[in-house]
Amino acid sequence: MPRLLMFDIDGTLTATNGVDTECYVQAMSEYLGVAIDNDWARYQHVTDSGIASELLKLHGRPMEEVSLLQRRFFELIEQALRSRPQSCEPIAGAAEFVEHVQRSADWVAGLATGGWGESARAKLRRAGIDFQGIPFASADDAEARIDIMKSCFERAEAECRGELTGVIYVGDGGWDAKAAKELGWPFIGIGQAIRSIRDRAGDTYPVFKDFSDVKSILVAASAL
Repeated sequence: MPRLLMFDIDGTLTATNGVDTECYVQAMSEYLGVAIDNDWARYQHVTDSGIASELLKLHGRPMEEVSLLQRRFFELIEQALRSRPQSCEPIAGAAEFVEHVQRSADWVAGLATGGWGESARAKLRRAGIDFQGIPFASADDAEARIDIMKSCFERAEAECRGELTGVIYVGDGGWDAKAAKELGWPFIGIGQAIRSIRDRAGDTYPVFKDFSDVKSILVAASAL
């Protein structure tokens, strides 16, 4: 019976932290008419919906306006991906790694992103990562990252008819590691930033530069 490898997207599968932050900040600043704090770690829920909700409350705006914020953000992301395709490259080996997991009898893939679904799918398409048929959850499902991750797990479990033997979350941010810890799930970090975060915190989860070494990542995952 397989285990679930659940992936974050921005910074984990796609090198899009930069363009995502740029477009999100512009959309929020334009709409609210103020400069916003883009130190995401300061927000309660580091997700598109969680940050938007917190900012709307802070500025006394109704929650119904989140759809207008989304629309402007999607416009900016689409423009950026068309005009600057280099802003949405896959993390090295990511497309091949996800494909390998999908072909494996021992693993299944899932996607749980703090981004909104429409923009997340646009970035995956631009980066050439095939996500068809993969259980998917996003900030459209919940504000809290742990609830998004739970939704993805439930969808994967339903697809596997309850036969999943466990789950490992794969991410690039400190909030990814924190969410996995809160859920009691093993975690694998991707990228130098999460390596530094791990070392400062004295944690011991495995970290890889990217997805180039498929065998080493799966050996580490199997040991968790």
